[in-house]
Amino acid sequence: MTDETRKKLQARIEALKKRMNYDANDLDYETHLHMMRDLQRVLNNVSRKN
Repeated sequence: MTDETRKKLQARIEALKKRMNYDANDLDYETHLHMMRDLQRVLNNVSRKN
């Protein structure tokens, strides 16, 4: 994975964290939480392989 891709994934995770603060709807919050965890898992797996 390129550094640019990693930075984009990390930026998306940070954006989701911020968005979670504004979404009062439980379904939106849970959706963002799952997406954030999935993206973090991808980053972690790539980091372990390198």
